[in-house]
Amino acid sequence: MVAVVWLSHEEYLVVLDEQVRRFADAVAAGDPSARVESCPEWSLADLCRHQGLVHRWAAEAVRTRATARIGWSGLPDAEAPDEPEAMAGWLLRGASGFAELLRERGPAEPVWSWGVEQHSGFWARRMAHETLIHRIDAETAVGPVGPVDPVLAADNIDELLHNAGAENSRAHPRRELLRGEGGTLHLHSTDVPGEWTLRRTPEGFAYEQGHAKGEAAVRGGAVELMLLLNRRLPDGRNSLEILGDQALLPLWLEGLTFS
Repeated sequence: MVAVVWLSHEEYLVVLDEQVRRFADAVAAGDPSARVESCPEWSLADLCRHQGLVHRWAAEAVRTRATARIGWSGLPDAEAPDEPEAMAGWLLRGASGFAELLRERGPAEPVWSWGVEQHSGFWARRMAHETLIHRIDAETAVGPVGPVDPVLAADNIDELLHNAGAENSRAHPRRELLRGEGGTLHLHSTDVPGEWTLRRTPEGFAYEQGHAKGEAAVRGGAVELMLLLNRRLPDGRNSLEILGDQALLPLWLEGLTFS
C-alpha cells in the first residue's frame, strides 16, 4: 500500500519545530521529577532525554546516509543538562539541527528507517508525529494539554497505521495478536476527512483507507481518535461512539501499541 502523505516535507518540519517548542516550554516550566501519566515509568526529565536522544539518533542516521540501524553510542551532544531551562534548550537544539538537516537533504534521500519508506521523508513525518505525542505527554505532567490541529491528528493516525505492519517496525511483539481472521475495525473521523478499515489476516495486520463496514467501528473527532490509538485518551473522558463488537477495540489497541 502506498501511504497518502497529507502534508509536504516542509510542512512536517514546521510541525516538528512547533511541537518541540511547546514540548520545551513544558520542560522549562515543569518539575523535572514530575511523573508522566501516559509514560508512568518516566519522569518529565526522562521523557525529555528520550525525545532529545531520538532526535539526535535519527539525525545521525540521515547525516551518515545509514543503510542499516545505527547504534546509540557516540551521538553528538548526547548529554542532557539537569536544570530545566538548560534541558529545554538542549531539546530544542537537537530538533532544530535535525530539521535543518532534513531541509537540506529534502524528502527523497535514501536512508534506513524502521518503517515502510526508506528515505529522509519518512523521518520528517515520523519525528513530527513522535514529537507531537511526547509534547502531549510533557504537558500532562505540568498542566493542561494544548490544542492539536485535527488534520494533523488524522495524519498521525494514518502514519501510525501505515508503519505498524512494516517489516522493520519497532512495534511490540503483541502485534502478533492481530494475525488471524475476522475482527475488522473501522475508524471514522467525523470532523476532518479520514476513514480507515483495519483487518486481521493470517499474514498479519492490513488496513485500507476509505469507508467500509467493520465488525466494530469507532466514530469521533480526529484528535480523540488519535489519542485513542496512541493510548493517550483517559478512560471514560471522551465523546467517541463505539459500535458493534465491543471486545474488538481493546484487542486492536493492544496489538497496535508501539514499544
